[in-house]
Amino acid sequence: MNRWIFLTMVVPLTLTGCSSANTPEGVAERFVEAYYVRIDQAQALDLTAALAREKLQRELQLVTDARRGGGVEQARPKIEYTRAQTRPEGQRVFVIYDLTIKPTQVPPILKRVLITTAQLEDHWKVINFAEVDAPR
Repeated sequence: MNRWIFLTMVVPLTLTGCSSANTPEGVAERFVEAYYVRIDQAQALDLTAALAREKLQRELQLVTDARRGGGVEQARPKIEYTRAQTRPEGQRVFVIYDLTIKPTQVPPILKRVLITTAQLEDHWKVINFAEVDAPR
């Protein structure tokens, strides 16, 4: 009986997670997680097209040598984020996030990130992203 209760709770949650994955908000959130939180440009690259893809490809070329020495895990700051706004405009959806970057031994850094998404064929992709310092 407990197994049935578990399945009736988990299956709908799993289906909900899958259905929201191919939305502007879903792809934007996965991008924030990969790029900003895990600092994994290669994983973020899979979520991009157009200018966003070009930016990440250039960045990956620059960081390849630096990552050979390791130490990325120790240098990774803690990052918290919240979605501040979603704004559809024509064929694009702009998703804005507020990030709090907490490096060790220095005060937190606040950023506002604008992620531009577009539906290309059947999938939503990040086509551009930009960040600015947020007011304190």
